[in-house]
Amino acid sequence: MVSAAFLKECNVFQGLSDAQIEKLVAIAREESFPTGTLLYKEGDPSTHLYLVQQGKVFLEMKTDMGPTRPPMQVIIDVVTRREAFGWSAFVEPNLHTLSALIAEPTTMIVFDGGKMKALMEEDCAMGFEIMKGLTRLLANRLNHTRVLLIGERALATLTADTEYA
Repeated sequence: MVSAAFLKECNVFQGLSDAQIEKLVAIAREESFPTGTLLYKEGDPSTHLYLVQQGKVFLEMKTDMGPTRPPMQVIIDVVTRREAFGWSAFVEPNLHTLSALIAEPTTMIVFDGGKMKALMEEDCAMGFEIMKGLTRLLANRLNHTRVLLIGERALATLTADTEYA
């Protein structure tokens, strides 16, 4: 059973009233996934919002390493307890921008995007609060990606400097 108290702890649902949280509980389901499960791939249709209750999920993307090297999977973010992913279910063209791989046994709260959007349209204040939470999620993910990019560039620069020294 999905716990209203747990949903209230989650950043994406900050600002929701008890009555609004109960509406979410009514459309939520709990699911468990074993390590190694590929939940979805980058480019797949996005239809659900996921909230980690316990466990760990890697959000990855495939990067092209050039014509002579195979593509490489890069972990962009690690999602853990009380964190959400699957925001693409709310933004057209509703395609996942990353792949989701279960990194350890994980229990999640899963929301059908269509049902959740219907609730958000019915209760605009609720919809606004959830969209604010999803915006915080995106800003956090963008920050993680920037840190990764800066680290990669710094490492490449240091490696290049030592090769020419």
